[in-house]
Amino acid sequence: MAKKPKQTDLENLPPTVAEFIKLVIKKMRYRRKVRAEVMAELAAHFEDALKDCKTDQEKQQRAKQLIAEFGDVKLLGVLLRRAKKRCRPLWRTVTARTFQTLGVLILCFILYVTWFLTGKPNITTDYIAQLNQMLRPAADESLNAAPLYHKATELYSQRWDDLAELRSKSLYELTAEQYQQLRNEIPMLLAKKYDQVTSEQKQRVRKWLTRNEEIFDFVIAGTQKPYYWQSYDEAGGVEGTMETLLPKLNRLKKLAHALRWRACSSAEQTRFKEAFNDMKACYRLGQHVKANGTLIEQLVGIAIEALAVGRLSDILAEYEIDSVTLADFQNDFEQTIAHEDFSVHFEAERLFTYDAIQRCFTEDRFGGGHLCVDGLKMIRSLTGDDLVELVLEKGHWTMPLHILFTHPNKHQTREIVDRLYDFWDDMARKTPAQLRAEGIDLEERLMEIVKGNLLLEISAPALGRVNELAHRNKIQNQALLPIIALLRYKNDKGLCPENLQELITAAYLKELPIDPYSDKPLVYRKTDDNFLLYSIGPDFEDDGGQVVRDDKGRLKKWGRQGDTVFWPASK
Repeated sequence: MAKKPKQTDLENLPPTVAEFIKLVIKKMRYRRKVRAEVMAELAAHFEDALKDCKTDQEKQQRAKQLIAEFGDVKLLGVLLRRAKKRCRPLWRTVTARTFQTLGVLILCFILYVTWFLTGKPNITTDYIAQLNQMLRPAADESLNAAPLYHKATELYSQRWDDLAELRSKSLYELTAEQYQQLRNEIPMLLAKKYDQVTSEQKQRVRKWLTRNEEIFDFVIAGTQKPYYWQSYDEAGGVEGTMETLLPKLNRLKKLAHALRWRACSSAEQTRFKEAFNDMKACYRLGQHVKANGTLIEQLVGIAIEALAVGRLSDILAEYEIDSVTLADFQNDFEQTIAHEDFSVHFEAERLFTYDAIQRCFTEDRFGGGHLCVDGLKMIRSLTGDDLVELVLEKGHWTMPLHILFTHPNKHQTREIVDRLYDFWDDMARKTPAQLRAEGIDLEERLMEIVKGNLLLEISAPALGRVNELAHRNKIQNQALLPIIALLRYKNDKGLCPENLQELITAAYLKELPIDPYSDKPLVYRKTDDNFLLYSIGPDFEDDGGQVVRDDKGRLKKWGRQGDTVFWPASK
């Protein structure tokens, strides 16, 4: 139990001494207990010094002399406080210093957070304008297919009022619900495969196709242009560009579906040249959309190309087509893909990421620019997550500290972006077989590069997935040429060749497509009355042309097991 400080009686001392002691204690500015101890010590000191004085006058003179010897009151108070601090126990010193340090740190933290939250980005560069300049070729506007595609999509959107006549009904006889259902019917049918609809539905779509040949005229005229470019929205930055880009791409996909349907209708009526021309136009539309565009444009372009090639394979499998027609189309398609660059490019994404950096980070403040609140809001818009949940990263309490103190700054993030896309430029042309042989996991390497950067961890593209899509698209498109050559050979000679090299020897084919999963030619096997042509697929093993289906019987063309069979065309 702590001792109570000894009560000090200053009444026995001269008034000047009592006043001096009180003033010294006041100047100490220290804990009450310590001040009481010091007061008792000072009182005892003066009592001892004055006890030999005989008279009050003598005490008064001696007291003045002692006070003068003590010196300045303020200085004495400071010295006494320091002396007491030096004499206190170690644990008390450590505790005091700890609380002092914590207080300073809390104050600094509050000031730092305030400074951090008040940081604002400064938009200094129009990267969307740079993108428009970079993607526009040095060509006259008359060589651009984009205006023709735009006219086609406008007409496509305006022509639904004619649907009422397809059923020989007056528009005024339909309820609003019936009219809306009628407006939606043709687009829904066009999105379906040709063999998934009834004869009556096919007839209705054919009427609509005939009534709207002007749409297809614009599309085909566009596919005959050598270039395709469009201007991106400079005012809205990346978000504004995406908001206008996605609807445009959706409308172009609808045009591709319409072309596919017209080709199917023509093939069913044995007008194969017309069918092939429409599918070539569809393929050229895909080439245009993916050429030098953003990643989403390139992926949509790949999807349109795959739509065209898939439909062509179906037509070749469903109908007997003469060798002359096949040879003409083979030569035409060879020229179409002869100079096509099947790799995916990220020049637009690099500029988009630069734009995101200047919108997510402050201008160059202390520390080189840091993530700001506007940046976190932008990241939230990319993920759709709640901002608080995003910052806490689903319970990881260290995330706010990482954002505040250790997150890469603006300049470091820019360097990471350059390193990321330079890495992709090195990897883009490597086939899956090459990556496997070199032990390169693109997704793992990607995460190593962007690790710890909240913006890039969310927005960086899936390089591994994109790489595989690009190489799959390439081999799937190139595989169409040996299929046509094999069908021609079979038509002309009555049997299939023993190997693909015979096609080259007999001038049916110029070169053999290389399987990206083996870096060898596609596997060809002659069967009793047909042939197999396939890629060994993502499992990197030759399964003898065995395909894999899911529980519902749907073909998993590029599944992680089995082979990817290009012929015979599988339903």
